[in-house]
Amino acid sequence: MSDSDVVLVDTRDSNLFNGWPASGDKVGGHIPRARNFSVRWLNASKESLNALLATKGITADKQIIAYGSDAEQWMDWLVAEKDFSPSSLVILNDGIRGWLKEENTLEVMPGYKDLITPQWLDQKIRSGKRLSIMDVSWGTGIRFVIEHIPGAVHVDTNLLESKPLWNLRSPQGLDKSLLSLGITSDATVVVYGEDMTAAARMVFTLKHAGVEDVKLLNGGLTAWKAADLPIERGSHQPEAAEHFGKTISEGSEILYGTMDVEELLNQPASSQSKQWLVSVRSWPEYIGKTSGYNYIQPKGRIPGAQWGRSGSDPWHMEDYLNPDGTLREAADLVSYWEDFGASTEDTLVFYCGTGWRASLAWFAAELIGVKNAGLYDGGWFEWSSDPKRSVLLGDPANQVSNLNKHLQNNGI
Repeated sequence: MSDSDVVLVDTRDSNLFNGWPASGDKVGGHIPRARNFSVRWLNASKESLNALLATKGITADKQIIAYGSDAEQWMDWLVAEKDFSPSSLVILNDGIRGWLKEENTLEVMPGYKDLITPQWLDQKIRSGKRLSIMDVSWGTGIRFVIEHIPGAVHVDTNLLESKPLWNLRSPQGLDKSLLSLGITSDATVVVYGEDMTAAARMVFTLKHAGVEDVKLLNGGLTAWKAADLPIERGSHQPEAAEHFGKTISEGSEILYGTMDVEELLNQPASSQSKQWLVSVRSWPEYIGKTSGYNYIQPKGRIPGAQWGRSGSDPWHMEDYLNPDGTLREAADLVSYWEDFGASTEDTLVFYCGTGWRASLAWFAAELIGVKNAGLYDGGWFEWSSDPKRSVLLGDPANQVSNLNKHLQNNGI
């Protein structure tokens, strides 16, 4: 039996898989080549579970070896719900501990310490560690008043973005907004929300502005509540800071404008350094069946952009998030990029409609260890706002530019 005929599955929580140690353990992570499929996800929809199985290559014709305290329950589900043969399923009883006893090492997501757990945050709050905790959403924060993590401050994304294109505010505008939230460049900032994409938008903004220690709560408020941790009600104003500590620049290594994208697309690929523009939009958006938004009229994609997947529509990111709202494992995400020939050694610049979904993809790439990851802030909204810019429609297997389509329709 070859390696391709065997799938090793870690049925534990995704945070443990990523690198956080389980209670009582000194190290965390997973056995090399293992795929993560937590038993906690089994109450998700049939479609979601089927998509997870497919992405991870878990099929009935392979031998499946699983480990974790719930591995037997997970395998019972494969037999009962997915018609897997019990003879093809094996439980690795000693799991992680057995692996380590033989002086083997575990793999971790390189940046897992910036994708924090509810337990880590709760411990830091209880210890009195100075943190700036940001609860991010669009609007006035009605939900925030009802429930939020103790000590958190609400961030309306309007503080970060501005009309008409919803790009990041100017350096002066960001400086003013961040100071009003009490954030300085040397602060430790923890970001979360009900929506991981809104939280990721804040993470990107902070990193662009020069805040070095920024962490995202994996799974957001949902994960915090699932851990049965304290909830605070009401609202309070943050204590404003006087000086940010750095001068925020117009551009940064991670922020790409339209001219930067045009330059990237016009550069010839080399064997040493490949550069990719990655569309983090739903398939209907990518092929031009819909713009995805009622305030964006043009449909299509940027010529040269590769499809990096996203989810079923502009408001869901099933391809990047597990059923419980935590970030998918690195191997899932890398497989999307490998589909069009990219690797973690390349430059990957992500875009979506206006920046939220692409911010999550960008942060995931940073955590995974992509050599150069960036975000095209203007995204499809800015690109399509100029009718002179080229647009592609349809399935990439049969790409037809607007001009070519016009010529074909006229028999040219």
